Amino acid sequence: MVSKPSIGLADLPNEIIIHILTLFPTHQLLPFTTISHRIHALILTIIHTRILAITSSPSKRLILECYHPSAKLSTPYFFCDYLYTEPFALSSSSPTSSPSPLSQLRNLYSYFRPTPPEGDRKVWRPQPSGGWSWVPISSVIDKGEEEGEEGEELVSQDIYLESHELFTQLQNVVNVVKTGPKKDLFLSCVTVGEGLVRVWRDWLKERAEGVAKGKGEEEEEIEKRLLWSDTQKHVGLRLRVNERQDERAPALVSRDEDPNVGYTLQYEELVVRSSQLLLMMEDSLDRDIGNTGKAIVIVS
Repeated sequence: MVSKPSIGLADLPNEIIIHILTLFPTHQLLPFTTISHRIHALILTIIHTRILAITSSPSKRLILECYHPSAKLSTPYFFCDYLYTEPFALSSSSPTSSPSPLSQLRNLYSYFRPTPPEGDRKVWRPQPSGGWSWVPISSVIDKGEEEGEEGEELVSQDIYLESHELFTQLQNVVNVVKTGPKKDLFLSCVTVGEGLVRVWRDWLKERAEGVAKGKGEEEEEIEKRLLWSDTQKHVGLRLRVNERQDERAPALVSRDEDPNVGYTLQYEELVVRSSQLLLMMEDSLDRDIGNTGKAIVIVS
């Protein structure tokens, strides 16, 4: 009796292998990339497809919190609109050929734009006479003097440095949330990245001078406007800096003393590592299954 030849993984067509691999979450797919060049390339294709699909998901939103540590309770959060993801291509049109390095996919970034709050949201704000009270969010956020590429209003905030201050600090927190029936009702929340960045006086001066001299759209200047929130470069914020002219100079200033300065920081783009975003969003999906019927309410 003639035995039938055994069929291994290498004998299956790409369509069937892809169908099998898509059943695994991304963190379980990564160890399979060492099996062969073919499997490596197919997994890269699956992960890239997932990145493009999940970044534009209408049920998942990114929210940005950017505040000075002393103003954590009184600074609102901002929803972020998806702009684009950097292109990625395999070394050849055929997935069976030599694959691209996995590090190339890891270094892809997705870009978002923080948007001004809508509706009648309010925030908890300290009062000069003492105590706290709810105030309209429009009285807290600063409206940018310039607009984005498509004419939309940029979210911004004012910062001031006294003569003895060399820098200010901004705490950045980026979360992935699943919105509920109401926009401020979150069914799940997962942190993508967070960190504390120092915004130095000299950096602010150079960026403001670049805008004043019309160098704001030069590629080198655009890259310098990007501040990373963490050493892994998972999350970054690209800022446009405009110097304010309403800061009063002190009556007496030492010759070696820096002047008091004020700047308006406009949030041009939120930059997020695509692979980190994908892993956190998949984690959020797992939490959705485990937390069915529960909700998180963030009031602001």
